[in-house]
Amino acid sequence: MKTIIKISVVFICLTVFCAAVCASEKVKVGIDYNGVHETREAETQWTEGVTALEALESIAQVESHQVKDYIFVTSIDGVKGKRGDKAWYYEINGKRADKLAFRRVLNKDDSTKWIYKKDVCSPKVDK
Repeated sequence: MKTIIKISVVFICLTVFCAAVCASEKVKVGIDYNGVHETREAETQWTEGVTALEALESIAQVESHQVKDYIFVTSIDGVKGKRGDKAWYYEINGKRADKLAFRRVLNKDDSTKWIYKKDVCSPKVDK
């Protein structure tokens, strides 16, 4: 009987410890609406394989547009990009992203920031 109690106590302690460790695995998501709305920051749960787009979708209302094998964010919380004028771009840990958000897998404790700013890509595509 004492063995069962000891095993139960160890199991409960391990469960609580794992829950505490998993709960601390987060990523930060910031959104700079460029004056249209107040800038905001939130944290969301990190899981293995979560992408920058999925993290954004977990804290904001997001619209996207697929072109062939690519997915582009076109609107966040009702703030829509305007082709040739303003668009949504993102950074990871303060550096410009090197992949589209649906392909960029995040690491634990990464910080993403979405910025509504001058569209510098559409003019290049239109040429």
